[in-house]
Amino acid sequence: MPSPFIERVLLTILVWGLLLEIFGVVVLSSQPWRFEFSYLLVLLVITLTAIILIVTRLRKKYMIGLGA
Repeated sequence: MPSPFIERVLLTILVWGLLLEIFGVVVLSSQPWRFEFSYLLVLLVITLTAIILIVTRLRKKYMIGLGA
């Protein structure tokens, strides 16, 4: 089971990756037929899913949230 430090580091890397992917999608949005645009959209979905899973796991693990 990873320590909270490792989960925070992974979350930081994923958030930076998400920001870069959003930037790339904005830059390539003028050419949506390119392979790179489609590839970035797939990576965006994968990264967003990973971030949601890690945040959900941290919230369950430490009971962080509203009313807890």
